[in-house]
Amino acid sequence: MPAVRDDEWTVAETYPVEEMEINGVTPKWLEGKWLNVAEDMALIPENNVRLIVENGICRVEVSTYLMECMRGF
Repeated sequence: MPAVRDDEWTVAETYPVEEMEINGVTPKWLEGKWLNVAEDMALIPENNVRLIVENGICRVEVSTYLMECMRGF
């Protein structure tokens, strides 16, 4: 599968990092959850999941292909 273009990503989950830490969750843990989902769907995790942390917000983006698989398309 070729690299995913910037316009082929969708936000899967987004949370304030401070709120996550209060609840004992780290951005890396959240990313790992989605990497496992991609792997379970026989996709290359690193090509279909990306973690972005900026301005105190953690955002996991997944390829539109992975999201369509999740939705059953």
